[in-house]
Amino acid sequence: MKIKLLIAALLFCVAARAQNSPNITPAHLQAADDLLKVTNADSLFKQSMNTTLKQASTNIPEDKRAKFIEVMNTFVAKYISWDQLKDQMAAIYAKEFSAAELKGLITFYNTPLGKKLLLKQPTLLSKGAELGQQLLQSHQVELQQMMENAFKDSK
Repeated sequence: MKIKLLIAALLFCVAARAQNSPNITPAHLQAADDLLKVTNADSLFKQSMNTTLKQASTNIPEDKRAKFIEVMNTFVAKYISWDQLKDQMAAIYAKEFSAAELKGLITFYNTPLGKKLLLKQPTLLSKGAELGQQLLQSHQVELQQMMENAFKDSK
């Protein structure tokens, strides 16, 4: 079940496409790209993917776990790498924030507090993912029952 959820999450990431907007200028896109660089979005993305794969592998039998991670890393590197997503992510940020807002965010992330947030963010994300995993596991039986009931009715 976890593998299916991981694959669905990966497909959702790949499917996220930014639509071209006539209000987004090259300077606006550059500001979004600069924000992604300042926030180390590439490193956060890679860490997040590694955490996700590690957590997804916990339900894989021990003797197959290393191979599972190897295959998933190969797949992610081929289809869901940061290099493939960064321009689309910049476009998404440009659609959500004005150029002035993006510059304000860049200014914030260059402050001591912004830098501290950037340093703490991987740990915060990892702990948040662990918390979500624990909550999911503690209610896994109920979720499985809900899924079985939902799909039983649709047969």
